Amino acid sequence: MAAMNHPKTLAKTLAYLLLHAPGEYGLFWDEDGSMPWKELYWAMQEDPSLRFVRESHLREIAYLGIDFPARLDGHVLRLKSGVPAPDHPVVHDPPPRLFHGCRRRSLAAAREHGLRATGRRFLAVSADQDLALRMARRRETEPILIEILAGLAARDGIVFRAAGASLYLVENVPAGHLRFPLVSEDRFQELAGRPKKHQGIDKASTPKTPGSFLVEMEHLHGQFGGPPDGSGKPKGRGRRGAEWKRASRNERNKRKV
Repeated sequence: MAAMNHPKTLAKTLAYLLLHAPGEYGLFWDEDGSMPWKELYWAMQEDPSLRFVRESHLREIAYLGIDFPARLDGHVLRLKSGVPAPDHPVVHDPPPRLFHGCRRRSLAAAREHGLRATGRRFLAVSADQDLALRMARRRETEPILIEILAGLAARDGIVFRAAGASLYLVENVPAGHLRFPLVSEDRFQELAGRPKKHQGIDKASTPKTPGSFLVEMEHLHGQFGGPPDGSGKPKGRGRRGAEWKRASRNERNKRKV
């Protein structure tokens, strides 16, 4: 780890990852030579030796003038001038089956409308189920694996591009070329359902840290002299006040006599 922290070593490691083996990490460059920084960041979280890397490390590499093929432009990585974007050639005969890890909240839409890239021109899919799930788990802990009948789709005019040994890019895949988990309709709806939003505060389940407690209305009433029952009338104070007034009045009467 100490060696990896050295800017020159880190620059060489990231340059290899970004230019020579992005497909192994489920990464790809857009045609304009750009890639969202967050996608590289998520991929690095899978490698214990790279989890420490932040945007500041790339800025440090640039500040020190270390040779590096890309630069940070806001939250986007861009290849430097003179560094060509990796070529993604069209594959006319893709593997018969490819896989995509789908978010649960997108499952119903995928079954109705198919798969479509969002945010970028291409959607990354893989011939390796493990890689497809790895990519999906960067956004959701329990994605649903969808099978793509890529061979049939290619014959029907869907264009696939190669982006690595087992990584492929596609703009969209119609629902008719997808296979979903074989489950009952009720189970499918359960898988596709979103968790219910928490409404209000459940006092019974609210965790209490040592030395803390929940402030209730009766605590406030007690602090300001009011009764815990919320009646608005101070208990005992009225009687004491009347006795004090009578004693004071009697004292004044004695002085007059």
